Amino acid sequence: MSIWVFDVGQGDAIFIDADVDALVDGGPTNIIIEKLSLILPFWDRSIDLIVNTHPHADHLSGLIDVLSRYQVDQVWTTGQVYQTGASDAFASMSQQINKIVLAGSSIKLQENVTLDVFWPSTSLQGKVLEDPNDGSIVMLLTCFNSRILLTGDLGAKQSELIQAAIGDIDVLKVGHHGSATSLSTEFLEVINPEVAIISVGENDYGHPSTSVLDRLESIGVDTYRTDINGDVRVICSEDGYQVTIYKQQ
Repeated sequence: MSIWVFDVGQGDAIFIDADVDALVDGGPTNIIIEKLSLILPFWDRSIDLIVNTHPHADHLSGLIDVLSRYQVDQVWTTGQVYQTGASDAFASMSQQINKIVLAGSSIKLQENVTLDVFWPSTSLQGKVLEDPNDGSIVMLLTCFNSRILLTGDLGAKQSELIQAAIGDIDVLKVGHHGSATSLSTEFLEVINPEVAIISVGENDYGHPSTSVLDRLESIGVDTYRTDINGDVRVICSEDGYQVTIYKQQ
């Protein structure tokens, strides 16, 4: 089993390559189609599960292209309302296969591989949030004895509410592209990751924040960035996990 954190610019797109495969967010453009074509066999036009962590365009837009080109069995969302052209199009295209998820939702991807939802804690179906990031789907991917946390764009305040339930992990996909409010020292100390991956591209927001990079460095976390390292792949087996990078020249 492997998990790819793709270099899609300023956005998130993560592909879990398992018996039941899953695409978590799709990035800001149709570059996700190119990324998937490099991973999947040319004849494979199906994806078992799509997860849209929250409806911001940098996580959502590429999923519209995926729904147009691939047969998708199921879509997970929180159901939060966010009225933009992209969000409305995605909702319309996925309506028949959409499942509203919250903490406690789970799926088995293959033997010894599960994907468990830890946030949001309550249903967001039909709700409008002041900040859609606060409703991001947070999931823990457990592969044999390795634990990989996928945080969407959840901020530090909400992350601290679930840190005890999550416990010790191996790999952290840092929330919100490493923004200054994405990661607290307390959260890091509780989950104690060995590796952090930041999905980020050229931006005017100051992502990733120097303060976040310093926090990761201070506790000895090996940090990878898609804008520097390219696509980051984590390969999991019963023997543990291995991180490799793929940088296009």
